[in-house]
Amino acid sequence: MSKLKKARNLILLLIALLGITILQDYLQSNYQDYAFYLSESLLFNLYWPLIIPVTLILRAAFRRSKIESKWTKRALFVLLASTLHLLIFAFLVYAVSGLFYSHTFGFYDNLIYSISNDLYKYLLIYTAISLIPDQASKAQKETERLDFLLFQSGKKTEKVSAESIIYLSAATPYVEFFTAEKKYLQQGSLKSFSEKLDPAVFVRIHKTTLVNVRKVDSLHSRGNGDYDLLLSNGQQLRLSRNYVSEFRSRFEKAPTA
Repeated sequence: MSKLKKARNLILLLIALLGITILQDYLQSNYQDYAFYLSESLLFNLYWPLIIPVTLILRAAFRRSKIESKWTKRALFVLLASTLHLLIFAFLVYAVSGLFYSHTFGFYDNLIYSISNDLYKYLLIYTAISLIPDQASKAQKETERLDFLLFQSGKKTEKVSAESIIYLSAATPYVEFFTAEKKYLQQGSLKSFSEKLDPAVFVRIHKTTLVNVRKVDSLHSRGNGDYDLLLSNGQQLRLSRNYVSEFRSRFEKAPTA
């Protein structure tokens, strides 16, 4: 689906939600026998259109974030988006009512009212949005795949192509990179490097190990669901049963080194 079509569908959805809430206000006013004012209903339902700019602003900010945990990012996104939305909404109601209405709705009063009555709506809305993959962020990560890595060895800095790496292993707080010639040590986490290296080439075979599938010559079953991988340098690594399916799909498509 094109970006334009997605944007159009989102706008149509928000318009539909806005229409439903205005209809709800109208029906409630009839049921409780008080006057219905379309202008006020529109004003107090401004929080629906605000979802788009708030989401775009925070997602753009989070793309530059160095927070690795997805759940931490999601929790922060929900809290910050809800807070920002509440503040902007309270200000808009105050500003618009002050300019175009006979009665001005106070910023503080509206903020307290929104928190006490509608906070759960904001939390639910932005929790749902946080679970939707950010396609722009995904595309950005794809373009940031590393073709080579720089390793510091004393006063010397070596440039090593990603393709020459046979496998990498976690050695907290470092990651060990193994090539046919030597081993390199780099500070960081296995997860952070797995996001930078090509996932079609570097596949997890254990919670502490990623292997270059192009450097795997064969695999042999241990009879218990695990496998032994024979690498191009003659070394053997264990493939955990939890990662067999993903490994096999990548291994079958990978060209020989």
